[in-house]
Amino acid sequence: MLRPVLAFVLASLATAGLAAQGSSPQPATLTVKGLPAAAPLQVAAILQGLELQVQVTIDAGWHLYARDTGGGQPVQIEIGAGSAFAAAGALKTPMDDKGQITGSATLALPLQKAPAGAGLRATMKFMVCDELQCLPPMQLELALPAARDAAPSVLLVAIDESERTARIAAFLTERGFRTDVTTYAKVQQAECDAHDVVLADSPTYGHFGGKGTLEDAKRFPATASPIVAVGFLGTQLLESQKVAMACGYI
Repeated sequence: MLRPVLAFVLASLATAGLAAQGSSPQPATLTVKGLPAAAPLQVAAILQGLELQVQVTIDAGWHLYARDTGGGQPVQIEIGAGSAFAAAGALKTPMDDKGQITGSATLALPLQKAPAGAGLRATMKFMVCDELQCLPPMQLELALPAARDAAPSVLLVAIDESERTARIAAFLTERGFRTDVTTYAKVQQAECDAHDVVLADSPTYGHFGGKGTLEDAKRFPATASPIVAVGFLGTQLLESQKVAMACGYI
């Protein structure tokens, strides 16, 4: 009965995991390539949830353009084809009343998940100017490796590290999930919080490890990560987490 159960679980993990990724508070750093060593500014970029944030630190006396003022080229950020994201709105650019960006500023581009793709690649185009001149147009390549946008990470919580547990872990791993394994007796809140989804497994009633495992399920740590709880132990876990409604046995 392993496959029918996990077919349902996989769909739940994919949905919950993508939601968790989209709202993750942990930023991911992008590489920045193409900035000349003598350029009068520094550029750094991160992916923060569903927003690409580009931090620019511009030397005194120099500026970028946030909008077309008839001078230099306004800053643009374009998402590359094949990325796991697409732009979901206009680039947000702090500016003064002249339409200029000076000092330290954060440019923010809202994103949405793309139906197919991997990683994040973007191109940043701009000109940097002072009161007398504009330097030649610059183009930077911003990139987040595909590995950082991998499938959701799963913490598999089982009654023990048996052959059944190994089969479930292998099943998930073969389908692209990053899978770690622990037991009800050992599981900690920190490791739950560190994963996109927690999968709490349970064998059939009467084969779940007895009273000790049952008590461990009832003491399951509270976590901000979504929990997919399976079977009898899953029911006990949900009750201890004060979940009012579940989908029933599968």
